[in-house]
Amino acid sequence: MPFFRPRLLAFLLAAMSAAPVAAEDAACPQFAPPAETLPTESTDQVVLTADQAMLTEQGLSLLSGSVRLMQGDRQFSAEAVEFDRTQNQVRINARSLFRNKNLIVRSRSAQIDLTDETASFFGTDFTVPDRAARGEADKFLLARTGVAQMKQVSYTTCAPGSSAWLIKASSIRLDPEEGVGSASNARLTIADVPILYLPYFQFPIDGRRRSGFLFPTMGNSDNTGLDLRWPYYLNLAPNYDATIAPRQMGRRGLQLDTEFRYLLPHRYGEGSLGYEHLDRDEVTDARRSLFEVEHRGLVNRRMAFEARYAEVSDETYFEDLGGRLEAASITHLERSAQLTYVAPSAYTVTSLVQDFQTVDRKLAVADDPYRRLPLLRIDAGSSGDWHGLSVGASGEYVNFEHASREQGQRVGLQSQLRWLQDRSAWYSLLRADYHVTRYKLTSRDTAGDPTEPLRTLPVLSAEGGLRFERTTAAGALQTLEPRLFYLYVPFRDQDDLPLFDSGEPDFDFVQLFAHNRFSGEDRVADANHLATAFTSRLLDPADGSVKLSASLGQIYRFHAPRVTLEGATPPDEGGTDVIGALDYRLSGRWSAGVATQWSPSDNQLSRNSLVLRYRDANRYSKVNYRYRRDILEQADWLLSTPVYGPWKLLGRWRFSLEDDQTLEALGGLQYDTCCWSVRTAYRRYIANTAGDYSTGIYIQIELKGLSRIGPGLEDLEPDLR
Repeated sequence: MPFFRPRLLAFLLAAMSAAPVAAEDAACPQFAPPAETLPTESTDQVVLTADQAMLTEQGLSLLSGSVRLMQGDRQFSAEAVEFDRTQNQVRINARSLFRNKNLIVRSRSAQIDLTDETASFFGTDFTVPDRAARGEADKFLLARTGVAQMKQVSYTTCAPGSSAWLIKASSIRLDPEEGVGSASNARLTIADVPILYLPYFQFPIDGRRRSGFLFPTMGNSDNTGLDLRWPYYLNLAPNYDATIAPRQMGRRGLQLDTEFRYLLPHRYGEGSLGYEHLDRDEVTDARRSLFEVEHRGLVNRRMAFEARYAEVSDETYFEDLGGRLEAASITHLERSAQLTYVAPSAYTVTSLVQDFQTVDRKLAVADDPYRRLPLLRIDAGSSGDWHGLSVGASGEYVNFEHASREQGQRVGLQSQLRWLQDRSAWYSLLRADYHVTRYKLTSRDTAGDPTEPLRTLPVLSAEGGLRFERTTAAGALQTLEPRLFYLYVPFRDQDDLPLFDSGEPDFDFVQLFAHNRFSGEDRVADANHLATAFTSRLLDPADGSVKLSASLGQIYRFHAPRVTLEGATPPDEGGTDVIGALDYRLSGRWSAGVATQWSPSDNQLSRNSLVLRYRDANRYSKVNYRYRRDILEQADWLLSTPVYGPWKLLGRWRFSLEDDQTLEALGGLQYDTCCWSVRTAYRRYIANTAGDYSTGIYIQIELKGLSRIGPGLEDLEPDLR
């Protein structure tokens, strides 16, 4: 019979398989397909089965009794099927079912026109299992191209029997070729109450990027008032896009935020340009803006280029409009461009120009960092070693400029000789460096100081360590690694040298083995000391993970260093503070850590940090305590936990014990179901360097599978994730 021709059956099955919305992770399992398993093989073979078949002289064929068409993972079944040869149509006047791995369509009746290759289903309900979505349509029309059109449609991701939210539309069209759907006369109802009407809108039905509105965000804070931001995404090309986001702030006015991103071919570069503009701040009566550019990529296979530029209209921009506690700590914006050339196993050449914009209103002009216009550096080393012996050298030229401090140029050369012996149970390293540094200063802070000072300096070091292992009674592997480091640097008077980029970093475990107590090249500390350190680890025999790690170290100075920074006091001879750190995994869920710095001379802690963590599949909590003598003493507590059924609690509290002051308080409550969720948060935090507080209230409503309104708690506090 003509109805059984494979081409016509293939049309029906192929058209139906092209229509469904793209799948995403299922939120709930209530939309499972029928119990019968679909075939997984891909085949064009069509299989037809029926209990009975009857032919008439009028060209009408009737199949009845569990009629089933199958092709690959697609199935169509009905109790009775009629084929009219004269009109070239298939009619189904009984309930039918179509399904594949992405879509299930049930209908009361159906009609297939084999001439124009369309299929119409009437009185349908459909399910998209992978999206946990369902809906109903008076008419479901499928074309050979895969385009699906539905009339009088309702759609939701709520479970059967629930209408917590529902989209109703007079028509919906799905185009899988373009990956986009469109709806006309759409109405959103929540708990059967009409909330929103849209005469027309488009939405994506697969993972392809396309232009359109993104999730809006909404909140309220003391600095901005009611804060509404609704981004529009522009998919300009496969390798570049843009986002335009109008931001309406109740206290400040209308701001426009834009971002452009690009990706160059062959890894030649990627980057972004951002611009934020507020034409008139209704609080300050000023025009405010932020411009940012960032690029990184390759010029060729050996040369890389990186650039960043940022400029803000005023010093309080981030404090007023940024909305984050960390905004109060932004002091400078970097503008730089760097070009790096690498010849593997030979040398590396780096060129850099760097400037900064100061955005901390408490800093004077003299506190601004120097501009490097430019910096040129080359690092070279032997491609291999001879019995552990290797050589290397580096050279640097920098031109330092400043608006109110002494300026000049610095040329530095450093040669290096290393001898390394590394065995499984021990290692030793001998190293000799020689520094030559010359300045040419165009201005000096102190009259009479030389304008071209020169410093030459040898640096000698010896390092060695042992590696012990043992198996404990419980079968765990324990290691013990004692380590010694001796450093000798003779004294050179450096008071006549400028201070362009040198500083003194925090004393920590890494500083025990540093060749210079200072950062930068303007000061090289004299040294005659021995550093001693021990590290021990305990490895879990089940998975090899580190169950316990402990380190302890100290420097003993045979002579007191004399080189220091302006206004600083050089350290004494003898033992330094003791540095210690301990991390211990108490169980699969609990872990703890301690980092401490103890001064033997006055028997006091200089610095201390304690942390206790808990994590399982649903809960996370961390309590952290930080102490630095005469600087800060803070406690920090984070929590994310279910409380009852669909309710979840999130929170953070940062408190300064030194000032008896809350730095930030955040509390959030979330109600989460399979088809919708509501999240609300209250946040109070220090918003600027003056210590002023800002308070914000944030609400987020998410209709799963449709949209989300308001900022997520992860946007407010990433550490809660």
